[in-house]
Amino acid sequence: MEFRLPELGEGVSEGELIKWRVKEGDTVKDDQPICEVMTDKATIEIPSPFSGVITQLVAKEGEIVKVHQLMVVAEAKGGAASAAPAHASQAHATPASPVAALSAAPAPVVQTSGSGSNDVLASPATRKLAREKGVELGTVGATGPHGRVLMDDVERAITGGASRTQGATPVQARTFKAGEVERTPIRGMRKKIAEKMRLSKDKAAHFTYVEEADATELVKLRTQAKAIAEQRGIKLTYLPFILKAMVAALKKHPKLNSTLDEVANEIITHHTYNISLSVQTEDGLTVPVLKHVEQKSIFELAKEIADLVDRARKKKLVMEDFQGSTITLTNAGSIGGLFATPIINYPEVAILGFNKIFRKPVVVKRNGREKLAIRDWTYFSISMDHRILDGAEAAEFMKTFVTYIENPSLLLLENL
Repeated sequence: MEFRLPELGEGVSEGELIKWRVKEGDTVKDDQPICEVMTDKATIEIPSPFSGVITQLVAKEGEIVKVHQLMVVAEAKGGAASAAPAHASQAHATPASPVAALSAAPAPVVQTSGSGSNDVLASPATRKLAREKGVELGTVGATGPHGRVLMDDVERAITGGASRTQGATPVQARTFKAGEVERTPIRGMRKKIAEKMRLSKDKAAHFTYVEEADATELVKLRTQAKAIAEQRGIKLTYLPFILKAMVAALKKHPKLNSTLDEVANEIITHHTYNISLSVQTEDGLTVPVLKHVEQKSIFELAKEIADLVDRARKKKLVMEDFQGSTITLTNAGSIGGLFATPIINYPEVAILGFNKIFRKPVVVKRNGREKLAIRDWTYFSISMDHRILDGAEAAEFMKTFVTYIENPSLLLLENL
């Protein structure tokens, strides 16, 4: 039996083989994850289309594999040999993204009725396992893309929490002698980050502008809203407030919400606010997109941020999570530091950096008199493409933006 790399999505012709989850001689089950493949931005977990024994891993880790290229040779269970269809990933019961379809490749994902009125996404092999073990799919917590129930989910339900991937022997960290060196191949997400950053620095003429802000009122508002959010099961950070303040300022300074079309030699100014959010994962930095920020409430954004961060760290993001960004917000505040000079997410023309909020003594004026007070303080840094934007535009944007940070009630009064 031969298995070839399925279609990875519209316009995607290849991917980097990041990691094999199996080795030659392993027995695999239908729908068991066998490898991870990275496209331009998303890492995709590819399940086995067969049950059998791996006889040869043809592709190598770190190799760029073309769509329809031979990946695996295997002996099917019972000794039967047949060719796995190269386009099988096209069979999908829901019109989700191409990458979401791939997560079920090449066995179709079938939508079935679960408990109550809920519909459950699961592959035939997963449903078969659930039937055999007497597990109702509608009661199983789903960890797959778009709420898909995976075989591991069913096994966890059977065993009360354990899965076939758990219980592995911990790997001891290697120690090095003085003078030894360690070489690590640049591959996967780190390779994509390197390529993207080099492209941005080669193309855009970066400059950074920094402004400080009194965040005392923002801290108060978030503290009040946090209690309400917790009652609704929502984790409320400062990010939704920052995003809404960005939209408010961008509406008054629309040129910053632009991308550059160098082929047509045109600036594309967007009047939809799709803001990329930098998320740190164990593999590196990734930037999924929060779409239509202008249409969403603080609580809606909080829920969406939590979902994106969770899926990013579990490698469950799909191609559509990275599409359509108009500007980027990068947040290093939880780590520390006063401010940074972020690199533009090319071909965007601006990126805003949000840094830590800290307490400091400042001079404030009250009733015409100056006095010393302890305030919540922060710095924001914005990097722009100097080919498109000038320093004055950076200053004017930041002045408007900081007004909303220092007076967050304006976001409510202006229905932003």
